[in-house]
Amino acid sequence: MMNLVFFSIIFSLMVTLSFGAMNLSGVNRTFLSMHRGIFESSVVYVDEEGKPVEPYYLKETLESYVTEYLEENLTRYVTHYEASIYYFDHDTGEACLSNYCKAVRISLECEINYLFHYSKARDFYINAENEPEIS
Repeated sequence: MMNLVFFSIIFSLMVTLSFGAMNLSGVNRTFLSMHRGIFESSVVYVDEEGKPVEPYYLKETLESYVTEYLEENLTRYVTHYEASIYYFDHDTGEACLSNYCKAVRISLECEINYLFHYSKARDFYINAENEPEIS
């Protein structure tokens, strides 16, 4: 009888760890494979008045696309996650408080099966050729 209880506990622990590892892998793959199209389609080359300017990320559009991507792709792995978007100056690392930001950091945190904690951040910026790039 004691062997049955012991093996039941070991089996449930193994199943939990296996599914947790698979979910951790899925979350990591989803976050790291966030495609450039999200960022390319959020770059604007004109200001509010239609005048050409240095390219920058349109904040509302970028935030909407990132949120939509994460909601569509993470819900199969986790029930709750925290994503944050931080705009900054790529050269100095200081926060960008204007509407004309050329660099953004996307951070993701979540708990997976109460066993694994996932926390990663990725930086995206507009390079000298005025194209979005991952750093």
